[in-house]
Amino acid sequence: MVQLTDPDGAITVDVDPNGTLRVDRSGETVFEPSPYGLPTPYGSFPEEFELDDVRTRTIDDSYELVHGKRSSPRHRAVEKTLSFEGDGGSVELQIRAADDGIAYRYRLRGERDEYLHPGDESGFRFPPGAVAWLSDYQANHEGHSRQIPVTAVDGEYNLPGLFHVDDTWALVCEAGVDGDWMAGRLVGTRDDAPGVDIGFPESHPTSHVWANDPATTPWRVAIIGDLATVVESTLPTDLVDGPRIDGDWVEPGRVAWSWWSSGSSVRSLEEERAYVDYAAERGWEYVLVDAGWDDEWLPDLVAYANDTGIDVELWSHFIDLNTESKREERLSRWAEWGVAGVKVDFMDSDDQGRMQFYDDLARDAAEHELTVNFHGSAVPTGLRRRWPHVMTYEGVRGAEYYKWTTNTPEHNATLPFTRNVVGPMDYTPVTFSADRRATSAGHELALSVVYESGLQHYADGIEIYESYPIAERVLEAVPAAWDETRFLRGRPGSEATFARRAGDDWFVGSITAGPAGSIEVPLSFLDGKTTAVIATDADEEHGLEEYERTVSPDESLRVSVAENGGFVVRL
Repeated sequence: MVQLTDPDGAITVDVDPNGTLRVDRSGETVFEPSPYGLPTPYGSFPEEFELDDVRTRTIDDSYELVHGKRSSPRHRAVEKTLSFEGDGGSVELQIRAADDGIAYRYRLRGERDEYLHPGDESGFRFPPGAVAWLSDYQANHEGHSRQIPVTAVDGEYNLPGLFHVDDTWALVCEAGVDGDWMAGRLVGTRDDAPGVDIGFPESHPTSHVWANDPATTPWRVAIIGDLATVVESTLPTDLVDGPRIDGDWVEPGRVAWSWWSSGSSVRSLEEERAYVDYAAERGWEYVLVDAGWDDEWLPDLVAYANDTGIDVELWSHFIDLNTESKREERLSRWAEWGVAGVKVDFMDSDDQGRMQFYDDLARDAAEHELTVNFHGSAVPTGLRRRWPHVMTYEGVRGAEYYKWTTNTPEHNATLPFTRNVVGPMDYTPVTFSADRRATSAGHELALSVVYESGLQHYADGIEIYESYPIAERVLEAVPAAWDETRFLRGRPGSEATFARRAGDDWFVGSITAGPAGSIEVPLSFLDGKTTAVIATDADEEHGLEEYERTVSPDESLRVSVAENGGFVVRL
């Protein structure tokens, strides 16, 4: 047995060289013996391999992110590399125990080139009584969140998945998925202990990887700790290599966007100019011109926007960018117009070919200093550290679903603990005019703080926002990138209350799913006495009210919330 413990001594991993690992936190079991393995051209790993060597190193790594929940993350971990030898090839099992979880990956070495690889055989098994928060798998990762016992997990689910075991929470996810591999999903299993395996795309040739030796898999990750540890973790970016470009030109920001409120009608120069003017009035950074734009007027719009200090993001179907020649033709032309970035849509696949497209577009867009928003996409796996101009991903059931069905308040209150933990989330929030929503206006407004995205697309129309002057003041103040994030209180599916800092300014966002009541906001994160400006639900239906309080770090702020309500506090 090989054992490693994180630098704080709380998380212990016991690795059996015969193919299982067990994880404890503070003496309590988080994962029962769980399978790891890798089919190789040289035999099944680890069954047909022999452990040859174990190397240990300590990691203390600080780095900068252009946008995210924290601008200067720190990664502390102990890493062991177990080297196994087989007939003609070798495998390294590289495993880390960090302050906030565990991660492992495989490195296959041999003499083979261009072979089909079916993927790894990693899984997680839980003690009795564990509970999961999962969403049913869809190729665009837009499932609806729900809570179920782990013993009832059956079928396929989107990554990440959140699990509660006694006093510990574990978020199972991936890190570093790129064109060398394929993205995974969670598959329920009914072994001796209930749990999930990492599954792969549909059973056809694209469910395999074209590999060359040496081959390295993505990281299999579990963020482990209390809810604050999970929410505040940057483990997915911690595990990814540093930036491949100089990202000084990359600017996160808030985006005015006409598609949600005006439908899929053809865009027009007049309409988009109005959104440019509105963004400039609010001090927002961007306008997104979605499907239906015309290259006869788009250059004029870009010039008009740039003159007012607004940058333009441009929608594209991925088929229009899926070859090198198409990317060179279109990206260069758009960059010449002065476009700031591209929203690419409808990838809707996790196979290796699509992951290679993500790599290719990120590389080529960087050459033209264009930001990227992946829509109809996979879930982020920490690559914002490698490619700082990749601003956000959809990969979520967001506000667009109000146009044809709905999202439950419980779903909204689960996402901060699941999908948004692992990376930027293009939910497109703050949709006051959604007829099908069950959330209050305060809930909708608070999404601007609770949800993190390097490009934060505010989805409602100009006239709607103008009818909510309190919301306009909040959205003028709330940034799209954060220096620090603190989890204050909540639980998946019922409440999420976060504090986020940008410079010297703190913002608290809180959303709830359930009956009206009040929230006690702890303020210990403050440095001293300050003024709190609270925007919350008014007594009248769908309204907002705003008031001020003087507060200090040694007290709490009590805020009333409506049914399925929420609020924003500016400090």
